[in-house]
Amino acid sequence: MRFALPIGLLLTVGCTGVDGDAKDDSFGGKDAKNDGSYSSRQLAEVLKLVNESTTTGDKLAEIGLSDEAARSIILHRVGPDLQPGTGDDNIFDDLDELDGVDFVGALALGKLVYSVVPRCENDLTTRPFIDDQTFTGPSSGWARDNAEVEVVLGVKGLTGQRLRELLLTTNAEGRTLYERLRKSKAMEAFTYGFPLDEIPWDTDSQAAREKMPLVALTIEPDRFAPNEEGVREITLGTDLMDDTYYDTHAYSLLGNAIELRGRARWDNATTVRRLLIAAKFGTEIDADGNKVNTKVDIRNDNGASFVSKLDDDVRRGKTAWNGGDAPATPIRGVYEQLAMKNVLLNIGTHKGVLLLEAQAHLRSTRSRYHMNEANTQSLKAIYANGRTQVQRALDAIAKAKTANIIPASARAQVDALETMGRAIIDRSLLVSRINAAGGNVTAATLVEPNALPGAPADAAALDRNRVVAETINTVLHEFATALDDADRVITDAVDEDFDDYADTFRAWRSSLDMNMARKTTWDSFMSSYTSLSTAANRANAIAQFNAYGAEQDNDFDALDDAGWTRLGNYLAKMSLSVAERQIETAGLAGRMLWFDTARAFYVPQSSRAFSNFMIDTTDMTDMLSNQEWGTIPEAERTFAQPLPATKVFNTVLVNELQIELGMEADYVARLKELEAALAASPNDAGIKAQLDGARFVWTQYTGAMKVLAELKGENIINRLRRAGAPNTITWAAPLDSKGNTALKILSDRD
Repeated sequence: MRFALPIGLLLTVGCTGVDGDAKDDSFGGKDAKNDGSYSSRQLAEVLKLVNESTTTGDKLAEIGLSDEAARSIILHRVGPDLQPGTGDDNIFDDLDELDGVDFVGALALGKLVYSVVPRCENDLTTRPFIDDQTFTGPSSGWARDNAEVEVVLGVKGLTGQRLRELLLTTNAEGRTLYERLRKSKAMEAFTYGFPLDEIPWDTDSQAAREKMPLVALTIEPDRFAPNEEGVREITLGTDLMDDTYYDTHAYSLLGNAIELRGRARWDNATTVRRLLIAAKFGTEIDADGNKVNTKVDIRNDNGASFVSKLDDDVRRGKTAWNGGDAPATPIRGVYEQLAMKNVLLNIGTHKGVLLLEAQAHLRSTRSRYHMNEANTQSLKAIYANGRTQVQRALDAIAKAKTANIIPASARAQVDALETMGRAIIDRSLLVSRINAAGGNVTAATLVEPNALPGAPADAAALDRNRVVAETINTVLHEFATALDDADRVITDAVDEDFDDYADTFRAWRSSLDMNMARKTTWDSFMSSYTSLSTAANRANAIAQFNAYGAEQDNDFDALDDAGWTRLGNYLAKMSLSVAERQIETAGLAGRMLWFDTARAFYVPQSSRAFSNFMIDTTDMTDMLSNQEWGTIPEAERTFAQPLPATKVFNTVLVNELQIELGMEADYVARLKELEAALAASPNDAGIKAQLDGARFVWTQYTGAMKVLAELKGENIINRLRRAGAPNTITWAAPLDSKGNTALKILSDRD
């Protein structure tokens, strides 16, 4: 549904006869901030005014603009299609853009400024405020005070208006593009905590796992459950949130790297459940998307009772969430920071006045789930399974040799593979390669990663164990590659076109037993094939298989008895393909087990996080000025329908990976402890080594978040391009947080 005024109504202006600027007159663009005639607050309000949906041609005429200036402003804003609230709307981003409009010069700017002066007044008699008497008592609520650690990547390269239009486009089933692209199948690769035969073993999943060789993450159990067809798939929870960002008339918080927001979190499209007041200090996002800040927040889970008072509570610095009035800890922190920076006001008899205004309103639909660290027992099982799969390959080779199906041209290749596999099983190859890398072990003394005792005695032992884990990982990957090159020869399954029959067999058996559908290995299907191939079952099984295939594909070629026998070879080949990825993942698991000992050694107070460790969210966020938010009737502010497009000045789509507040504490504390120790003893090599090690461990966790965010990008960008976005769009780190982005646009700041 489009919420927009007809262009005729927007453009209608009377013949005012008002003198105005000439067509090419200029007020100096952004330089108007520096000439002293108008305050930066007034100029920011002018930009908001000309972008507001309620600013029509008639309203601009009432302000005193000439017909030509009013018409030019409206035509610029609505874009080439002359329809407000569409993807080609051209919002005024800065004063230079406004100055570039025909017939807008110094006269027009002066009249626009005059019209917004009432917005900029500091009147204590009609509004809540904070002064030096506000924070005299104990604070209200239970405050979380932690370092917020995130990685943020998002869509860049098209306007917020166009992005919003694309994301809200619906398909034949009525699902928006946002609803379709927010879930990333690539994340299903990280399910180390699930049964071995239910972890995805496809090539894309394996490629994703290879990008994160040290941190073992697993989707929380409830978010990787079987769907209606029995197949496990990632599912998402949805949070509906309204965030109001506060600042002063002069944007003093923004200028001092402080964010303050009041949040209403909705239980459903019509009911508010939780309130939150949060302050963030020193938000920084680097080129890789790493976002850090200090965050303090308080929350109340009886949101419906207090949401109507939230705006006043933030502006006066107190809440009554726990009975009587008490200072809100986050706002007290903001006040103290601004007091130290000498940016508070004295107004009349009131000292240290902080006048907070609701500046920006952000509405977010956030889709999320959690990643946790996998249990080390799961990793040990994955590691041990590598040996099992190497033996599977050796058994397949022995069977092929007995059947004499290996062609002479491939005999040397298969012999070499067999020799390598046997040397892995008896550990002789592992020993020789480890010693070549600087180790000093024998088959009897070699301690493999699944047998490591925990934190090592010293850094030297940790490094020796690293060499072992990395070398075994390399050897297992080499074997998997060699097996991949030979698996069709070993199983006599050289015709890739016949692979479709194996897939059809899998689909057939899964259609009869939903428990089979969740299996990602071929063992269950091989067992089923063996059972169906007995003399008593064979003919009937072939007939049923052919009937199923014909139902699925009109061009299906039925199998005869010889074809059924051949099918067994291809099922065996598929089993070896999965074995190859399991062998590779066993190597990764060995490195992950080593990394866990490094964590325990360098950050001894830390522990593995098995619950609510890392939250992965994909957010679509609409940004409105508070003036626009106020024009929406309260009954229409629910999530039952999208906000009117004409009132949204920007929309962003980002993926945020965050280590949950509190989970970072042990690592951050350890880094601070070692940094302080090194500052006191700058020449202490031992402390420096400990600090380097702790940084290494922490970097792996932050790097894991970056990997997860990057993996989603290709799918999101491709879907947007197919929907009509330009090929130049990218998946990259935003320049700032969502709140700061909105405030910078509204205040016309870089």
